Amino acid sequence: MEQNTLKTTLSYLTSELNRIQTIAGTLSSIEEQHYKDLTSIGDDKLNQIALEEQNASRQLGEIKQLCIGLTQKIEELKQQNG
Repeated sequence: MEQNTLKTTLSYLTSELNRIQTIAGTLSSIEEQHYKDLTSIGDDKLNQIALEEQNASRQLGEIKQLCIGLTQKIEELKQQNG
């Protein structure tokens, strides 16, 4: 692959991963707030929904961390390839 094309592709991937990371972080925060709001009501059915929200928040947090890790690897590749 041509050096310039590689750089452009890696920059694009970094940009998209940053977008995904931001979206996942925002959604994770919203889900965590939903969890807090729902558990404060004290209804068993809402508590079950709250647990699902909390699980979704954790999974989105994992996606955010994966994006951070992948972005770091891409930056390493960019530095290695000048």
